[in-house]
Amino acid sequence: MNETGTSASLRDVADRLPTNPGVYLFRDEAGRVIYVGKARSLRTRVKNYFREGGDGRATVEFLVARARSIDFVVTGTEQEALILENNLIKKHRPRYNVVLKDDKSYVHLRLDTKHAFPRLTVVRRPRRDGATYFGPFASAGSVRQTLRTLGRIFPMRTCTDADFASRTRPCLYYYIQRCPGPCVGRIEAAEYGETVKRVTMFLKGRSQDLLKTMRDKMDLQAAERRYEEAGRTRDQLFALQSVVERQRISSPQRAERDVFATHHHKEQLVIQLVTVRDGQVSGASTFYFDNAVQETAEHLASFLNQYYQSGAPIPEEVLVSEEIADSAALEALLSERAKRSVSIAVPQRGERVTLVELAKKNASVAFNEGRGNNRNREILDDLQELLSLENYPRRIECFDISNIQGSRAVASGVTFIDGEPAKAQYRKFRIRTVEGADDYAMMREVLERRVSRGMKEGDLPDLLVVDGGRGQLNVACEVIARLGAEVEVVGVAKVRDDETGRKIRGQERIYLRDVPEPLFLEGQSQALYLLERVRDEAHRFANTYHRQLRTKAIGESKLDTVPGIGTVLKRRLLQEFGSLERLRRADVDTIAAVPGMSRRRAQALKDALG
Repeated sequence: MNETGTSASLRDVADRLPTNPGVYLFRDEAGRVIYVGKARSLRTRVKNYFREGGDGRATVEFLVARARSIDFVVTGTEQEALILENNLIKKHRPRYNVVLKDDKSYVHLRLDTKHAFPRLTVVRRPRRDGATYFGPFASAGSVRQTLRTLGRIFPMRTCTDADFASRTRPCLYYYIQRCPGPCVGRIEAAEYGETVKRVTMFLKGRSQDLLKTMRDKMDLQAAERRYEEAGRTRDQLFALQSVVERQRISSPQRAERDVFATHHHKEQLVIQLVTVRDGQVSGASTFYFDNAVQETAEHLASFLNQYYQSGAPIPEEVLVSEEIADSAALEALLSERAKRSVSIAVPQRGERVTLVELAKKNASVAFNEGRGNNRNREILDDLQELLSLENYPRRIECFDISNIQGSRAVASGVTFIDGEPAKAQYRKFRIRTVEGADDYAMMREVLERRVSRGMKEGDLPDLLVVDGGRGQLNVACEVIARLGAEVEVVGVAKVRDDETGRKIRGQERIYLRDVPEPLFLEGQSQALYLLERVRDEAHRFANTYHRQLRTKAIGESKLDTVPGIGTVLKRRLLQEFGSLERLRRADVDTIAAVPGMSRRRAQALKDALG
């Protein structure tokens, strides 16, 4: 049903609403839904919006001021109201609701054990295909973190089956010891199978059993004097112990819990989730929202409703940082879906309070760090790992040369900070000392200027990228060594099709200082896309600058030196004759016939052109 009026008359509308449970919708002047809420009693809940002074929050008053009509739907129970609220929020995505943007099914890890050398892949929905599935995971970020951890401890292949079947040489992951190279026969299937067993135990939560198995294997290898193998097992064991110890933050009870806490400032809201499985903190996710104009508890209740109805795994217990309205209805709904008892509580003492405080602290840190950078941080972490960089590559600078056979040579330097372009710090360079088409010498000049200035000002990048292969990289290394700078540097070169000469998208040769052969970084790597983006931006910026100089040079001619010929007359002459050469061949009478020209000017021009 719908009731319409001004903000003042809507108070009367609220007085006439039924006292049944249900859902209400505020609409603006254009009829758009701007807020959806649920209520045990529609009349009581909506009347609260129109109390004198409201709840003291100016943002709520602004919401009410924008409302021009109220829709409401009566439901039979509070649980039905919860379900309807979630559906309406997903449908209308109202401006003043917290809307869970990623409401797809939750991700799983898939291991196809039918393959002789299986790999882990991320999927949304498990299928009955004989593969082994792990999860669900609460976020894609937690999956990526899990894969990074496993890749360091238990290297497995990451390439597709098609790449695996066609590859003839190892990829970058083999050289940085993140893959044992099964595609080129560097490991036997039986040994690879042992790694798969360990990964399976880890993902099933059998960390202690896995640690014992690895200790026993290390002792056996040492007893049989296979010391090199025992050393590798020892390194894996220590790395795994470190991961397991970091997880031991939570309770002595082997409980399954989700812990939610908030940080709310003005219209900005952060909701932090900490997941506890088998008594251990196993993951965390952060959710950011704008236009959070309602009370924190109301937004939290709406979020929980959306979160668990979107397919998230339901634990035995949900801990929250503040009381939420109608928690009993949500408990009943979750219990019905999980087919077991589920409780929602605000802990008052004990280790459960410690977990809530941990979530609160993380929510506050996430808010202060700012939103939008989490994904970039993960990409930069991957880049640091893939290239074995000592420093986190927060500031990346890339340099490229642009010239046509040495003509008007220029260079560009672009800067990316935290994975995003910092255009205010882009730099253009005119080549000063190099004659002819010598790209190496041009790169040397530019890098000497940049690195020298950076050393004086204490402003050097974390990672320096040069557009080119081994030659450009050697030039960069020579400059850095001679100047005594401490900068990590890589070269990025395009891979081109042998027949067409066109660049192959998604494939790059990566040149590292201490690796003799180029590494091929390919596939769906976000780190690769970042390197490509940085290099392509440097290339674009250099070409744009070079094009500007060429255009300016074309506009300059001997016509500028002839007295009496201005911009308008110069344009007419070029339009009439098409080029300086044709103008030079024309006789004085023909030139004088151009509008605005006189015979005297024509003769002066003829003399100037020779």
